[in-house]
Amino acid sequence: MMQPTPSDREDSAPLLEASTQLELTEVEVLPAQSTRTKIRKPRNLPRTEPPLFTTKSMEMIASGAPVISATQAFLKPPDWSEYGQERLYFQKHFGKGRYIEFYVLNKQKHQAESISTQAEREILEQYGVMAARLHAVFATYASLQSEPWKEPFHLLGTDLIKTLKVHNSNKFTKSQKLKAVADLAWVVGTLGAVIHWFEGDMDLCVRERSLLWIVSVQEYTQPNVDGESEELHEVVIRVQPGLWTHSFLNREGAQQRKALYQYGLIPKEVFDIDPHRRKMATSMALYLIQNSRSRPNGVYTVESLLESVLPSSDIEKALSDRRYGWKLKESVDNALLTLKDNLKIDIDFDDETYPLWLRPVWSLPDEIADLPTKERNQQLLGAKWLPDSYISKHWFPAKLTFRLPVQIQECLDELETRRTEKTSRASAVASTTRNKSNSKVKGTTAKALLPAAELDGKTVKAARQAKGWTQAQLATTIGKSVSWVKLVESDRRRAVDEDQSLLRQVLGIQ
Repeated sequence: MMQPTPSDREDSAPLLEASTQLELTEVEVLPAQSTRTKIRKPRNLPRTEPPLFTTKSMEMIASGAPVISATQAFLKPPDWSEYGQERLYFQKHFGKGRYIEFYVLNKQKHQAESISTQAEREILEQYGVMAARLHAVFATYASLQSEPWKEPFHLLGTDLIKTLKVHNSNKFTKSQKLKAVADLAWVVGTLGAVIHWFEGDMDLCVRERSLLWIVSVQEYTQPNVDGESEELHEVVIRVQPGLWTHSFLNREGAQQRKALYQYGLIPKEVFDIDPHRRKMATSMALYLIQNSRSRPNGVYTVESLLESVLPSSDIEKALSDRRYGWKLKESVDNALLTLKDNLKIDIDFDDETYPLWLRPVWSLPDEIADLPTKERNQQLLGAKWLPDSYISKHWFPAKLTFRLPVQIQECLDELETRRTEKTSRASAVASTTRNKSNSKVKGTTAKALLPAAELDGKTVKAARQAKGWTQAQLATTIGKSVSWVKLVESDRRRAVDEDQSLLRQVLGIQ
């Protein structure tokens, strides 16, 4: 069979793309009205988080096993299995008795009627690459919180339209795009999990079915010119991270060896990839970035990579249908090129398992890549045609290594160093405080041993301002997050006794 030349577009495999990822086609698109009232900016919106990547090109993202496997649950809806009549689950094993089971939880009181009345399979059909992207956005905002299981965050629909590239076309009105964002948020908010996990002597099981993201949507509408229909002019999405974050995204718990604090970095370029035209590249980018800390060597076989982002039915079809197999290879080759050009990921093809005749044309030397297909095959393979079963015998076992851009690893190292320094600084200050307290206790009366009055937020704020410090400076000094300081100063969080002693020491509060 003659080897075709990969096309410029990844979607040269329409059969593949149609069966692997779903676009937001579920949202009914109505023709644009010819006459509308002027859209006014909605008032009294809740405070929302700023858009991602406004001041930096990379953001922190939660990268624990629940995040990675949830991405796969969204990307591989055909791989969900039935455990009862129309009851579905997706299971991901991590070895050593550790596994996570995912379920569709669409009967929650806070969910919209349009979601709660649908069957699980209907919900599952709306999973796909767009749901995986919004899940990654949620995981990014959650990583910025000191205690995400306690702190909801609010996102603006118009910001998410740009980040996610929802209906990336002028054919759709703003109202239609906001409706798509709202529907997508409801869909992502149906994914629940049961986690069975052991890490050393830590039992991190979340045994009850709980939502990964508890999502609520506020829609702000404005009557249309006909006085009957309404148009969306803003959407606010409230997200409360689930209980899994207490075990896998717990900064203080990790310091006490009671939980994990697993995070990575995601570059802006991941969201710059067009999810409609580059679905394969989008799926690979999300998975590779989230899994980079779990697989630091970056080595994958083609088969293990595809099994992580594609339904098993596509892989089986590639093995049984030679033409479909080549279309899959062509789609993967173009996706790899997108990762290389857009994300600046270095891709090394293993010399032993990934011979030149099997590699993408774009990776070959120019003098070989420019040859006609038959002549190139003859020169590299010794034959004009690819060997039988080359997909299963040669391509699937071939190894390739992904190396993230240097700046990502440098930023991760810097974050780790900064976190270590904060922990050491906080421990040193706490130790000094305890030593001073112990020296004062000697010879004091029992009356003097009574605990000091509890600090309130007003006192902490006044003492900080008296020193001329910003909230960020105080947070850095005591090894806490800025959001923690804000919550304490607004009396929305009580500082534990050790933290109160630390605040008294650094702020000079008697």
